[in-house]
Amino acid sequence: MKRGVLAAAAFAALAPTLLTTAPVHAATPAFELVAVQAAAAQGWPTVNRGDKGADVTAIQYLLSQHGYATDADGIFGPGSETNVKKFQSAKGLASDGDVGPKTWAKLIVQVKEGSSGNAVKAAQFQLTANGYGVDVDGKFGPDTEKETKAFQRKAGLDADGIIGPNTWQALVNNAGDGNNGGGGGGGTRADLAKHLRDDPDAVLLNSHVSGRDHAASTARANIVDTAAGRPAKTSPWSDVGVEDVTLNINMLRGMVKLDTEKGYSYRVTAIAGGDHSSTSRHYRGRAFDIDTINGRRVGSGADHRGFMAACRQFGATEVFGPGDAGHSTHIHCAW
Repeated sequence: MKRGVLAAAAFAALAPTLLTTAPVHAATPAFELVAVQAAAAQGWPTVNRGDKGADVTAIQYLLSQHGYATDADGIFGPGSETNVKKFQSAKGLASDGDVGPKTWAKLIVQVKEGSSGNAVKAAQFQLTANGYGVDVDGKFGPDTEKETKAFQRKAGLDADGIIGPNTWQALVNNAGDGNNGGGGGGGTRADLAKHLRDDPDAVLLNSHVSGRDHAASTARANIVDTAAGRPAKTSPWSDVGVEDVTLNINMLRGMVKLDTEKGYSYRVTAIAGGDHSSTSRHYRGRAFDIDTINGRRVGSGADHRGFMAACRQFGATEVFGPGDAGHSTHIHCAW
């Protein structure tokens, strides 16, 4: 089932008429209620310093809409982090600089035909990132409404042309990905996880390499949960304890493409679970480790250089393997 269908079903009864005009500070409690409930029902990605891409750009536009002028360059640097913290403090949230479910719920703004401003630019940028090309001009006109409706239909939402909490969430989660299909690289987060769950060339370890026991945070459990629309879990002995995390959709796409486009079979030993460095991207659902490629162990004849290069090609920004400290027998790829 598509993510948008889950969100729409959960909140069909919570769809009052919501204020859509700027300035954003005039947003009604009704809008924030639906947004907060939407955030609780289905995971949003956690975006923070060092991240890049469409979600970062949308966050930057939304911060500007709220009065925290931020360059929309798609790079979550110190300036963006500072403004996120200021926004969080003003909204009574923990000022950690991470844009997670609670911050997303306060940050998003409902927009529809006739709306204008940075929130519209954020929505237009997300539509474009999902494959629905519109001009990012900050004016919600007929073309933006048309593409919004097309996206909503693809995501299984009510095609009303209004970008409210459920549509925002679907946009951020790529639920109506216009590039769906074609080599297994498109689709929703759940679709990609289902592909990995059922792919014999992507072996998902059902235990922990440390020998410790926590079935809910194994690599296979992380993927099975994501395929079912549930958050993945970290391990109780990790630096963060047991937490719910959303697996990064670009990482999942990369994992699929390693097989469908590069022809690799591989064994995944850890995703969100296990014990890693205190700031590891594993704990944010943005990294995976593998120890076997095409039936050969990493460090014992496996094509680790080719695999690492492929991870970089598919968007990994942190790749370690043989030759890097602590990675003589496994490869780490993080987004």
